[in-house]
Amino acid sequence: LDWRQGYIAGYSVNPSAPAATPRQRLVSHTDDSEVTLNIGLGDEFEGGALQFRGLRGTDEEGRLLGEFKPQLGTALLHAGRHLHEVTPVTSGDRYAFIIWARSWKSLRNTTCPCCWLNRKQGSTCVCGPRWN
Repeated sequence: LDWRQGYIAGYSVNPSAPAATPRQRLVSHTDDSEVTLNIGLGDEFEGGALQFRGLRGTDEEGRLLGEFKPQLGTALLHAGRHLHEVTPVTSGDRYAFIIWARSWKSLRNTTCPCCWLNRKQGSTCVCGPRWN
């Protein structure tokens, strides 16, 4: 793994409140990483579970496989191709420090990650000439 990015993700019971985070939940998605580290931070909250579905590109894709209730100070490592979502936060604010790690030496050396994630085939890349 030769690249990484980290950021804070936040979810709030009332995303429109002046001091709230911008969203209450996150729809099912994959990450642009080989592996993702998710570390629980911040305040007490209810809801906001991390639901995992099968790996993108496998027969289990989309099928609910399990749920993880984030805990403050606890880290979870998962494959970036794992479809996952954050269920609605029902009270408080949920924060997580997310770190993506990936390698530019294998698939990413020849294939645009956005095209792979969006199953785009052909010569026109969704990300522009950098990947063509």
